[in-house]
Amino acid sequence: MTRIPAFIHDIIGRTHPRDLPGRLLLYAGLWWLITGGDGDAWTWGIAAVAAAAVISPFPSHHPWRISVAGAIAFVPVFALFSLRSALDVARRALHPRRPLTPALLDYPWRLPDNGSRVFLANLINLMPGTLCVRITDQAMTVHTIGDTTRTLAGLERLETLTATLLKQPLHHDQ
Repeated sequence: MTRIPAFIHDIIGRTHPRDLPGRLLLYAGLWWLITGGDGDAWTWGIAAVAAAAVISPFPSHHPWRISVAGAIAFVPVFALFSLRSALDVARRALHPRRPLTPALLDYPWRLPDNGSRVFLANLINLMPGTLCVRITDQAMTVHTIGDTTRTLAGLERLETLTATLLKQPLHHDQ
């Protein structure tokens, strides 16, 4: 009899059967968006969606819920941050001297350790000019190509918005 490796069992064990329909719908919707609704893409899409739903790295039950008011505040600010960052990266890339000032910043967590930190780290990766390169229990390390003071202010604002969105407390004593 073949035994399932422990790490695979741990990953699959995170998905509760009652969450499977919702995950299937979510991942099918994402697949449809990524492929632009191309019907031929479903040849591989069905298997990809099913695998993603079953082997999801996210726990089934999060200790946080999304706040509608937090989402209303979060979405425009995140869109503005993304646009501003994209324009800054484009300006730097097209400038004759390429004024890049790469730096690594250690940003101490204020969010609780319950999945909201990973959510924030992934948001940072979606913003041009920044990349979360390491996550520890105490902090995350962010690579930036711009002004570190402005980046830190943006990280603080994004973490505050994330806490509001996910109805999470911020720990200010760290």
